[in-house]
Amino acid sequence: QWDRRVAGFLLGEDGPEGAAGDARAEPPWPFERLQAYIAHVKSALQPAQTPASEKVLTRYYQMQRQRDTLNAARTTIRLLESLIRLSQAHARLMFRDKVLLQDAVVAVVLMECTMLSASVLGTTDALHTAFPEDADAFHAALEELVLERLGLGELAGTEEARP
Repeated sequence: QWDRRVAGFLLGEDGPEGAAGDARAEPPWPFERLQAYIAHVKSALQPAQTPASEKVLTRYYQMQRQRDTLNAARTTIRLLESLIRLSQAHARLMFRDKVLLQDAVVAVVLMECTMLSASVLGTTDALHTAFPEDADAFHAALEELVLERLGLGELAGTEEARP
């Protein structure tokens, strides 16, 4: 049932159901338009890191290094490079020329969802997470949680936090 629901959403057959069971208001972009958008942002933008995004990515990397005290060689510089690329990719998708705090938080969340033993968010099940009714409020709460767990709560609500 879950697979049918997700496949239907991705194919545009139905939307995420809210409390009232309403489907989303707008149809998704046609495949060709989505493909053209991704090609455009991929070639047109080279987002630069902001100080706030650098702090988030660096702190997350440091936490992973500290967590891997038994085998620090497992957490290499490639993790930091991957975080930077993920945050830049999110900034591109959002059509921005700067990597904002939001983009860095998304990179951390993506990394946490793919790790077997997540350290910041705890265990997450990305496959069976319900679609939030208010995506902006959900992301704001998630951002606050990530910043708090990284010890960077002072960055929440700063100028670099929002586009």
